[in-house]
Formats: sequence, structure tokens, C-alpha cells
Amino acid sequence: MDEGHPRRPGRRPLLLVTAPLGVVAASAVIGNALAPTLVVGHPLLLLALNATTRHLILTSTSVDFVPYLLVGLGRRLLEDPLLFLLGRWYGDDAISWVDAKVGGGRSLRWVQRRFHRVGWLLVAVFPGGVVCVLAGASRMPTVVFLVLNIAGTVATILLLRRFGDVVAGPVDAALAFVADNVVVLTTVSVLLTAVYVVGRRRGNPPPALPEE
Repeated sequence: MDEGHPRRPGRRPLLLVTAPLGVVAASAVIGNALAPTLVVGHPLLLLALNATTRHLILTSTSVDFVPYLLVGLGRRLLEDPLLFLLGRWYGDDAISWVDAKVGGGRSLRWVQRRFHRVGWLLVAVFPGGVVCVLAGASRMPTVVFLVLNIAGTVATILLLRRFGDVVAGPVDAALAFVADNVVVLTTVSVLLTAVYVVGRRRGNPPPALPEE
């Protein structure tokens, strides 16, 4: 997949990509930890920190459509071009880096071997971090990636908004339960997040991306 061994950047360009990715990752952790408090009192801030599928559904009845779409879209797209760029710069090294960080193993390699055939569909339907790195490593044209990535993400958010409308009753009931138990749930969420972060730090660190 890494055809022609593209020229790799030096320390500064790499830092300009990896530093924002670190901030995005940290914001996701904070959003998860404080989710019970934020979903009740500051749902739009929750989406800005971490617009997961779960959070998009839980905020679908409490956030107006336009800010819901704009913030959800912006947050979901924030890291995708950076991960695409890492894949473009580092090829197989970037794929190994992602595999070490989030896992994938044989499944990731299976998708990698077939990405030239199904990559466009994956970018449109499952535009996550791993797919974005694979798209960059496969040398997918940047314009094609951006169009598919944005269109697929918009479609996903609209679908989740519609789903939230359909199950508005259960969503509102879940929010009421969270509001009644917000202190306990937030405490548990913070502890679980801390355990997860500590566990990840004790695991094997991902390989460093080589510089030019």
C-alpha cells in the first residue's frame, strides 16, 4: 500500500499534525469522563469535546438542529484530515502506529489489502480514524477523500438525529435518570475513565513515527 515510499516530513510538520491529534484525544477523554454532567447541563459542549454516536443520540432532543449539525460535524471531521495526512506521509508505518494505538491486527491487515477496492465505500460509510489513515496510505486522491469523508459524516449525523427523534421518549427518560443521579454517575464515569487511561499508559506504547 505504501507505494514509492513517499518523502517523510521533518520534526516541525510532524509536530503540527500530532500535537492537534493529542489535543483532540485529550478532549475526547474529558468528554467521556464528564459526560453525565455535560449531557444534562451543557450538551453542546459535550458534542464539542466528543461527538460519539452515543453522545449524538443523547443530545438529539436537547440541542437545536443547526448547532447540533455544525458542532457534531466539526468535531467528527476535526482529526480526519490529520490522520489522512499521516497515512499519506508514512504509509505502512502509520498503519502499524494506528494498529498499536487502537488495535485491529488481522482485521486491519485484511482491510488494508482490499482497500483499493472498497476504500471509497469505507470512507463514506465508516469515516473513522483507522479508515482515514488507510485512505492516506493507499494514496487516495485528497479531493475524493474530502468529498466522501464530509458527505458520509453529514449523512451519519443526520441519520443519528433522525434516530434520536424516533426514540425521543427513551432518550428523554435516560436524560431524566442522569439528571437525578448526576453526581454519582459522573463520579463513576471519571473513575472508569481514569482506570482506562492508566491501563492504556501501562500497555505497550505505539511505535514512534520516523522523521525524515
